[in-house]
Amino acid sequence: MLIRFAVGNYRSFNSKQVFSMIAGRQSRHKDHLITANGKRILKGSIMYGANASGKSNFIKAMRFGRSIVFNGTTPESLENQYFRIDPDAKKRCGEFQYDFISNGHSYSYGFSISYEEMKFIEEYLYLCDNNQEYAVFDRTEEGIDTDFDYKGNADRFNIYAEDIADNKSFLMEVTQKKISNLSEFSYFFDAIEWFRTLIFIFPNSRYNDIRRLTEKDSRDRLNKLMKYFDTGIESVESIERPIEDVFVSLPEEVRNGIINAVRAEMDETKDSAEVARESTTNVSINGNMYSFSQNDKGEIVASQIVMDHGNPNALFELDDESDGTQRLFDLVPIYRMGSDNCVILVDELDRSFHTKLTIEFIQKFFEKTKDKPSQLIATLHDANVMNLQNLRQDEIWFIERKDDNSSEIYSLNKFKERFDHSVTKDYLLGRYGAIPVFSNWEVGD
Repeated sequence: MLIRFAVGNYRSFNSKQVFSMIAGRQSRHKDHLITANGKRILKGSIMYGANASGKSNFIKAMRFGRSIVFNGTTPESLENQYFRIDPDAKKRCGEFQYDFISNGHSYSYGFSISYEEMKFIEEYLYLCDNNQEYAVFDRTEEGIDTDFDYKGNADRFNIYAEDIADNKSFLMEVTQKKISNLSEFSYFFDAIEWFRTLIFIFPNSRYNDIRRLTEKDSRDRLNKLMKYFDTGIESVESIERPIEDVFVSLPEEVRNGIINAVRAEMDETKDSAEVARESTTNVSINGNMYSFSQNDKGEIVASQIVMDHGNPNALFELDDESDGTQRLFDLVPIYRMGSDNCVILVDELDRSFHTKLTIEFIQKFFEKTKDKPSQLIATLHDANVMNLQNLRQDEIWFIERKDDNSSEIYSLNKFKERFDHSVTKDYLLGRYGAIPVFSNWEVGD
């Protein structure tokens, strides 16, 4: 579970900004939080702000930090990622810090990177149990220290510390070694596994669970959700077609190029995956999502979602559905993901949604994941969802664009509003900031 995230000098974030999932003193909506390691942690947070305030950048910041952990720093990954409005920002470090709970332990992991030199300046992982902190490792440009006794593996730790490249994360490098069975290094693996639980969904993310529709339980679950959210869909199915049929409308040269690319990607995935794992590739074509896989004969087939609205002889493709229904398809895997230990971050969760659907979607997440260590963090525009009958004060956050065009993050909690107060009205009146401010526009301009 995420406890806290901090970021500085990344895109619209200039000075260091801190976002927290620690619950406040409010006693309402107890099913919206979970107690872990002596901490009351929120299971959800909703973020508001005007267009271009930095809401998307907040989610991108968490994803960017994870990417740096896994892939290190490269010229491509760091290009124009600093606060570009300040001409000197490129000379300053980008800062990222994640506090989280993994495998029953509390950790604080963070790093500073140089955008100019494209390397790690600092990196650290602290174990933070029982109100005490111990450095699993603390990396600076001078070297890597630790508070732990690695016993018979101290030499191994020192070799790893000496060999680390300055553009690679020490956390990732250590966990790539075949040492997961060594208890002395278990904290490294706890941390890297937590980063793998981060799930990011953006407005252009597409439904990718098509192959699951071959499983009756998954299909029944999706059908119930579509009916519950009043989409008019009686049932959802997946149909298989030869790969050539999917691209039949394309010129032969283009068609063959795409088919060969799909084959190559599937071969690469299959080679790098476990033998028992099925190799699939998802592709979006003309608004419809296809999942390509190999059948028993070794032929590549395309699975496609189709919907029955009451006439099984006239099935609808995904592109025939409304924008709201298509968005719902993109988001419904959240309920399955939420049954595991994961942190799901959604940008513009309410895009193309009716207010009541957005509220119900969020409430269903809390209901379906009750007592599970999963979290939902989402950006919204619909102020009508900002209702303290549905949300806790500490679950509502704002991002505001300041005069220097940098983003500032703060919680509704700082305004100390009562649970029965109409925060929607005050938000739209500007009491909390984080709303559009329009300049004068004279008639005839």
